[in-house]
Amino acid sequence: MNVLIYTDNDLDGAGSALVLKWYFETIANVVVEETGESTLLSKLKSKNGALDTFDKVFICDLALTEEHIPGVDRENFVIFDHHVDHSKLKDNYKNARAVVKPYTSCTKLIYDTFLSKLSLTQKQVELINFIDQYDSYKIKDVEALKLNAIFYLYNNPKVNKFIESFNHGMRDFNILEKNSITLFFKKLKEQMNNAEVFEGKIKDYKVVATFANYAINEVAHSLIAKHKADIGIVVNKDTKTVSFRRSKTSEVDVSILARKFCNGGGSVGAAGGALTEQFGNLTKLFTRV
Repeated sequence: MNVLIYTDNDLDGAGSALVLKWYFETIANVVVEETGESTLLSKLKSKNGALDTFDKVFICDLALTEEHIPGVDRENFVIFDHHVDHSKLKDNYKNARAVVKPYTSCTKLIYDTFLSKLSLTQKQVELINFIDQYDSYKIKDVEALKLNAIFYLYNNPKVNKFIESFNHGMRDFNILEKNSITLFFKKLKEQMNNAEVFEGKIKDYKVVATFANYAINEVAHSLIAKHKADIGIVVNKDTKTVSFRRSKTSEVDVSILARKFCNGGGSVGAAGGALTEQFGNLTKLFTRV
């Protein structure tokens, strides 16, 4: 049996592929390729007829749109995703199996889907838990942050390196990984110390915003905690993108904001889109802290 996995190039994407590898460990030859929403269709096209040589092709942790679906709606395809906007398109799939619904992470969604057929060690389940904590940003254990720091500083292909490094589940970090963790948080601290912070309101929600091009998730949540805000916004001028995050106590759906102001989308707690004129007009209402 031959299995091909396309997965997002982040910690949750790596976790998703790793759980699938554990599931198919003794029954299939598994190939993993990392991608993003913008490159998926071109990667599929480059495979051409070779896609039919795989018994299963999995698409994991990608917030696909209506434009993507015709290219992935094939009988041997299985789509796993947890993004809200994508879940609204589930009924558009006619041939592929679509396990697409709001969830704390795609890794946890896959794990729960195959739970009755998986026989994992305590360390493997622990790793899944840390990845789920990080992707939902409901952090209870600092190991979740450290895992992402390690992944963030991998050279490409990051996903396959993570799978190789943590194939047996959670473990003690080696000296190189500890150095990566130290470097990650040192650079994060430097960026936070130099950040210009702006504050405003969207409806009744307090918003804080800044510019950053490093550790976007951590920057946003650090701002939220420091300023007791409902929403954190980070603008990356290098990539001309905008990221939205919400606090643990807020019920606001930031995917709505990403869609309305940045032609984007995402999940209720983490979303993003393009740096648009409409978003620029919104930020004119913000004041520097």
